[in-house]
Amino acid sequence: MKKKTKAYKIITVALFAAMLILLPVLTFVTMPSDPMPFSENENRLLSAFPTVSFETFRNEKLMKGIEDWFSDRFFGREQWIKLRNASERLEGKTSINGVFTKNDRMIEIWSGFDEEYVGKNLKAMNSFALKYPDISMYFLLAPTSQGVYSDMFPAGAPIGSQAAMLDFCRENLPDIQTINVIPTMKMHADEYIYYRTDHHWASYGAYLAYYDAAKAMGFKPSEIGEFDIEHASDSFRGTLYSKTLDDSVTPDIMDYYHRRGDKGIELTVNNGDKVTTSDSLYFREYLDVKDKYSSFLGPNAPYIDIKTGVDGPQLLIFKDSYAHALIPFLTSHFSRITVLDMRYINNGCSQYVNVKDYDSVLFVYNAITFSEDRNIRKLNQG
Repeated sequence: MKKKTKAYKIITVALFAAMLILLPVLTFVTMPSDPMPFSENENRLLSAFPTVSFETFRNEKLMKGIEDWFSDRFFGREQWIKLRNASERLEGKTSINGVFTKNDRMIEIWSGFDEEYVGKNLKAMNSFALKYPDISMYFLLAPTSQGVYSDMFPAGAPIGSQAAMLDFCRENLPDIQTINVIPTMKMHADEYIYYRTDHHWASYGAYLAYYDAAKAMGFKPSEIGEFDIEHASDSFRGTLYSKTLDDSVTPDIMDYYHRRGDKGIELTVNNGDKVTTSDSLYFREYLDVKDKYSSFLGPNAPYIDIKTGVDGPQLLIFKDSYAHALIPFLTSHFSRITVLDMRYINNGCSQYVNVKDYDSVLFVYNAITFSEDRNIRKLNQG
């Protein structure tokens, strides 16, 4: 028995040593010709090989760059990650890379918010509202799936309360009306309101939020029966899948809601480098790639403008990507909707719009993004 155990150890060490030798060789042999290839699964450019110079060697950027480059490109990288994550699940782990998985659902883990940090975002919004006292302003803090399915976590799990964060925002936004969609989302928790493998709400969840927002903003929402529902994809695997590579969770269904009788739209996107136009809210070419959520209005961009043909008021939206699935429902009520993403705007919103042209302003952010992102503070620049 001792001889067998010793033999197993020798074989294991030998295999590990062989892997250490072969892995770099295979990495170089299979390296793509593009110096910065795009990872469709992670929706990002992989690290380029660093510049070799005395300066990068001296400040240690060279070694760090080589480490990042190799980490991004080693042979069979995704297969190794899948194997590692699968072994952790076999050990009983339910949380991997910040994602909790249970009952065929992935949930992004959020530990809570810092009142001082969030308070600075709210202060910027209040200052903005005071500059335009004649414009109605609203804030929709969208709960992520954790805010709705928190009871799925083990008792005592260190997770934050998104309802408490919403209360904090309401108390510190005296000049902006806060829209609370959490009760409605919880009421429909057994329905398909969040994607299983992505951090966004699904189209029906966005519809429920729209319904509450419409009532808060003073217009009559469209009933669900007024829409034709198109099942655009049944193979969506989103951002949370990218973190876990867990194939055991069912891929998601992606729906487009088309309100019967709506007029044609004119959509203009300015991504900072070029301006493109479209007659659709949906960029269907993204259904053929992993980043299918970008089929809603296209990828994040600093400026999107939508002319609807409707005889109505004009709406200005400040947002993160949660708004992309929500906006198609709003087009029936406004003649124009302009959408700004402050993550991609450096000199305040005035470089794109004259705020006084709009009748209402709507801020749409999910709870996790709003608790971590400081870009909303650029509102009053310029």
